[in-house]
Amino acid sequence: MRSCSIDDCTTPAARRRTVCHKHRTRLNRYGDPDFTTWTTADDTDVQLLIEQQRVPDSATRLERRLIAVGLSERGLSAERVAEVVAVAPRTVHRWRAQHRTETAA
Repeated sequence: MRSCSIDDCTTPAARRRTVCHKHRTRLNRYGDPDFTTWTTADDTDVQLLIEQQRVPDSATRLERRLIAVGLSERGLSAERVAEVVAVAPRTVHRWRAQHRTETAA
């Protein structure tokens, strides 16, 4: 079995393909095999959006999570944070728990 043709990827290529499933999906969706919405967040934008209590449609997943955590730290309820960030309240509770775990370590 051949490995994926993307640099530094050791995953086997999908059957009858030259790239692995993960990179094929990224190429189809974004046109970039290394694209991920979790890697980029602008701290200045995040702080501004926390103050304004809004999230633009173009916000990445990481920015949405950081905004949710920032709004939670300001004392907003999980329901209000979920409304602003456009996720379920359960997601906000999960993000809060993960943030507590990360900061405690």
